[in-house]
Amino acid sequence: MTETPLNHLALYAVLTGIVTGLLTAALNYTVLWTEEKVYGVNHYSSVFPGSNVSPFRLAVTLFLVGLFSSWTWYLLKRFGRPAVSVPGAMAGTKMPVFETTVSAFAQVTAVAAGAPVGRENAPRLAGGLAASRISSALHLDSDARRILVASAAGAGLAASFHLPLAGALFALELLLVEMSTRTVVTAMLTSATAVAAAGVFIDPHPIYATVELSEKPQMLIAALIVGVCAGLAGHLFGIGARKAAAARPLGANILWEMPIVFIGLAVAANFVPGVSGSGRWAAEEVFTVGIPALTLVFLAIIRATAIIMCFRAGTVGGTLTPSFSLGAIIGALIGTLLAPLFPDVPTAAFAIMGAAAFLSTTMAAPMFGMLAAVEFTDMAAQGYLALFLTVIAAALSVRVLGVILKKEVKLAAFTTAAWTGTSSSNDSVGKQHANSDGKIHPDVTHKDIKPNDRESADGNPLGSHPDEVADKPKGPDEIGDDDTTRAAQDSDTLDRDPGQSGDTPRQ
Repeated sequence: MTETPLNHLALYAVLTGIVTGLLTAALNYTVLWTEEKVYGVNHYSSVFPGSNVSPFRLAVTLFLVGLFSSWTWYLLKRFGRPAVSVPGAMAGTKMPVFETTVSAFAQVTAVAAGAPVGRENAPRLAGGLAASRISSALHLDSDARRILVASAAGAGLAASFHLPLAGALFALELLLVEMSTRTVVTAMLTSATAVAAAGVFIDPHPIYATVELSEKPQMLIAALIVGVCAGLAGHLFGIGARKAAAARPLGANILWEMPIVFIGLAVAANFVPGVSGSGRWAAEEVFTVGIPALTLVFLAIIRATAIIMCFRAGTVGGTLTPSFSLGAIIGALIGTLLAPLFPDVPTAAFAIMGAAAFLSTTMAAPMFGMLAAVEFTDMAAQGYLALFLTVIAAALSVRVLGVILKKEVKLAAFTTAAWTGTSSSNDSVGKQHANSDGKIHPDVTHKDIKPNDRESADGNPLGSHPDEVADKPKGPDEIGDDDTTRAAQDSDTLDRDPGQSGDTPRQ
């Protein structure tokens, strides 16, 4: 098939961006509507809507969320068509409209009602669905389809959180793993158009309070320290989250396991504010008023445990805002402990640098982590250098970990295709890869990839559908000299739908 000219691809990018923006606006309205019905307020008027109701009502709500979610994913898996991920759509498989739409709206509903995971996977699915269908209708060639679907997935994330640059970079750094005129133009156009289209219906606003950083020596030294500590923490969190998701139930067991986990979450929420929900409350607190050190330790442990247990129980969602929140908590803790050594560096500055570092290694995308932190907080340009040093330190810290272990740390992006793969006719399990030509090669095994090749990714951290690809990959925390590596430094969320696991699920 003849290659689609760039000027035509640019027009298709605008069309896809408009559709993606409209779908994302519908998802955002669903979030606001759900919050108002459940809690009486939405996240525009309250940082933590759950604080607007009694502890008993919050507990009942969380239990019902677990019950609702368990039946939703069970029924989708039992009676729906096999889910197709963004990488699957990039490779040419059509995404089922009904199942994908139900999945996306169910995800944002659960998160809005209190599930402690991120909601960014839903708009990515919406963008992928829009681009997949438009590509099929226009009979685009395989390369144009690949670029358009990836760009639309990033644009969905961008439109949901008003992150136009980070959304485009998500597509380029994690999905396409390629920088060329065609990919950059398409990703930027799709992202900008989607953000503008969604902005017609959803008022853009900073997700978090603005934190000022500077280029003073103390600030830059602090950036390096925070980058190492929070970067390693994000790496370990990613490993734990992957293992939890790999062990999730996909059969009837989900009907009792998920409600039980949410009962535990309801109990914890009565004692620790901010345990439920996406974690925005905790990040906002450390950015503005501050939290005592002992409370920070307790909150980090409880929130990380809650997130991992929810993924273990089969919850579908992302890790963007939860990772950002955990990183902010860890950064604030470091800042509190090092306050005597860095009197001129505010705790909030430690917190935002910790958020960027933690997110960059959890998502295995340093530049995305940096730009997301910038756009989340509307940061001034004078803070860019400190954030850049932070994510570089985070990236190198995980690389050094591999050197210490005398192994290369094999960690695919949290958004790897091994998480959601593509739908095909065989029953084996594996992952897609992007070779040095930047294109998806679903049938390539680990040892066929050159050391500098990079894995393709879509926004979901782990596993692929049992019917999707060639050979079963090792876990992202495994290390080996013979494995192709994509360290977190070089490479929302655990975001997979039922039936998209890279490991054989428990039934």
